[in-house]
Amino acid sequence: MAKSKFMMHQCAYCRRETKMEFVGGQPAENNTPDVPADTVKMWYRCCKCKHTALLTLSVASQTKKKAQAAALVREECTPYSKEKTFTVGEHIYHSDLDDMGRVIRKDKMSNGIHSIVVAFEKLGERKLLENIAVEVVENEAV
Repeated sequence: MAKSKFMMHQCAYCRRETKMEFVGGQPAENNTPDVPADTVKMWYRCCKCKHTALLTLSVASQTKKKAQAAALVREECTPYSKEKTFTVGEHIYHSDLDDMGRVIRKDKMSNGIHSIVVAFEKLGERKLLENIAVEVVENEAV
């Protein structure tokens, strides 16, 4: 079985930046003057709503996105802690996972706890908790 390929893209149907699964592709017709030679048309399926879309991508834009993703520097990332609050687009470093990533979405779970979805470099997307108040309980010796 072939390994599926994923990319982050704005879904036109559910209007969110979601993980898109590669379905198929073909080279673009280069007989029109407005289409660059390095353009490829590819079918992608949204992993959330399962909507399929034909995307026109250039090879240069794909390499630019990979270069931007690799541009994360450990010193510029905010250390992750479940007590902190993060913003979408913020770069974080998770010391337990030893990985850096970018916050792509914020959610509120059914029990009222806030969570963030982080696109890590090595591990992919992970859901992490945020803004958790830690109660300090002291054991009293009787």
